[in-house]
Amino acid sequence: MTDWFAQPHFWERVYPLMFSAERDERAHEEVANLLELVGIQKGRALDLCCGPGRHSVPLAKAGFDVTGLDISDFLLERARARAQAAKVDIDWVHEDMRNYAMPEGFDLVINLYTSFGYFAQQSDDLKVLRNIVSSLTEGGAVVLDVVGKEALAGQLPLDRQPTVEHDGSLLIERIEVVDDWSRAKVQWMFIRGETVERFNFEHTLYSGRELRELMNWAGLSDVSLYGGLDGLSLIHI
Repeated sequence: MTDWFAQPHFWERVYPLMFSAERDERAHEEVANLLELVGIQKGRALDLCCGPGRHSVPLAKAGFDVTGLDISDFLLERARARAQAAKVDIDWVHEDMRNYAMPEGFDLVINLYTSFGYFAQQSDDLKVLRNIVSSLTEGGAVVLDVVGKEALAGQLPLDRQPTVEHDGSLLIERIEVVDDWSRAKVQWMFIRGETVERFNFEHTLYSGRELRELMNWAGLSDVSLYGGLDGLSLIHI
């Protein structure tokens, strides 16, 4: 059975919802914030699970030598078009993040928009982190941006009101937290006339403490936790 994140039709259908114009506009500010946070202003950068290149392009415009990696051909096509329109050169890689490492190849690795934790086995998450560690230069940094358990718990109840999307579809979203709050299962149901489409996806939930411990096991000893890329909301645990 194909993993949900490797199914091309999933990304084609949910693209307008997940990658809206409003999110595109925030990408440049997000990159500026994370660069200030890590204190790295030049070098080689890896955008891991780059999607349509929302953050790869601003990194390249900031002067970084950028590699963007994703498992989705559909999203990489969008990323190439974005880079071409912005007139920046980026190395695009079609690969599973579990299988990619470039020993001491990058000064900065970013993994944003809750693109970490897709895999059913925590050992795969650990493998990804170890790949990242091996790919960092001495003094390099990694930035992971995920929705943590703390944030999700604050959004209870998890059933949300239906919304009308740009194409006129009615979106009904259902979120179920399972396995003792370790995994979130999400269903998006699009209703347009008599047509109903259902998309199911899931990811592992980590608290700040759990994520830091996993990163420590992977070999990252200096780990700081924040409430956002702006670095203003430090989480003390």
